[in-house]
Amino acid sequence: MNKKYPMLLSPGSIGKVELKNRIVMSAMGMNQADNGFVNDAVIEHYAARARGGVGLIIVEVTCVDAPLGKNTGNPLILDGDKYIPGMQRLTDAIHAEGAKCFLQISHAGRGAFRRITGMQPVAPSAVAMPYSTMMELSNETPRELTVEEIHNIEEKYAQAALRVKKSGFDGVEIHSTGYYLGQQFLSSVANVRTDEYGGSRENRIRFHLNIIRRIRELCGNDFPIVVKFSATESGKDAGITVKDGIYYAKRLQDAGVDALEVLAGVWSSEKENTVKGSETECQTAGLCRILKQGIRKMTGKDPVIKTIGGGQVQHPQEAEQALESHQCEFIFVGRELLVQPDFVKLIEEEREDEIKHCIGCGICSRVQLQKNEACRCVLNPQVGRKIKENRVL
Repeated sequence: MNKKYPMLLSPGSIGKVELKNRIVMSAMGMNQADNGFVNDAVIEHYAARARGGVGLIIVEVTCVDAPLGKNTGNPLILDGDKYIPGMQRLTDAIHAEGAKCFLQISHAGRGAFRRITGMQPVAPSAVAMPYSTMMELSNETPRELTVEEIHNIEEKYAQAALRVKKSGFDGVEIHSTGYYLGQQFLSSVANVRTDEYGGSRENRIRFHLNIIRRIRELCGNDFPIVVKFSATESGKDAGITVKDGIYYAKRLQDAGVDALEVLAGVWSSEKENTVKGSETECQTAGLCRILKQGIRKMTGKDPVIKTIGGGQVQHPQEAEQALESHQCEFIFVGRELLVQPDFVKLIEEEREDEIKHCIGCGICSRVQLQKNEACRCVLNPQVGRKIKENRVL
């Protein structure tokens, strides 16, 4: 075992789930399910990353309300019990390779495309999704949800979480970043409602608190809940400030959320075509520290909620430093695990010089969102490949 990274390779826990190391595979859509069902390709993709040594896999964005909540044609879906057997096969495969697994549940909201769903998108307010540099897309003006519809979607999240537990996952993650519905409720720009779901931070977080309360009713207090959220946004269409992020983090802690996967959002009307692989690593670790400091200031106590920071993680040195300096408790790794499934194993075996690094070209997300194709990686031809039989499970 590599002794240069004692923190990164040390055990940790989220709720009562024990993890063998501090490396979390962040959820990344693959768009390779079969009508929402797990197939051989999905299982092999995650089994390979589990084999590669990652401690926790957060399985990709999974729709709680199809087709309305979809932004690609072939995401995983969990809005009915018929999907549970395939999900059970997936969790069995991941566990057999030594990793723990959570499932990310989501609704695209105004990020859903009519060409995929055949319907006008819905959102907290009738505010169009602005241009996103990650997607290189904007979208049409959505229809504002009624309060009754919001209640129905909250219940869909909670029932999906119960299916997550029944499928053998170790926990669940609520997706609230970027162009997804959870984030849209939190943003003062995307959410301009004047009822109990908008107009103040207290009201904008209500959607999440209702979902979390209901998940606890259905799944119990020992089933870990993670929220992946944008703790701040920048750009002309930004609607979440750092102060908002601190307030939301504190309220989520009060609600019993076990961990936060922390991101920062960017909205811009100008395309950014630069390669991003050279940007600062562990970009959101410092933001995790700010959230924890803010909670401490608000409560007078050390925060109990765990934080998962990361962003552009390619080298273990920066990740180790973020953990050692107590900026966050876990490190999320995304695209690097598409390029190099055995990223963690190479670190453990002191073979870091063999790691291939993501170049930040963005093809992995663009082919899904713009062309409705399965995820691809220019450096790893195995990503998104079709398996000969590709059995639905």
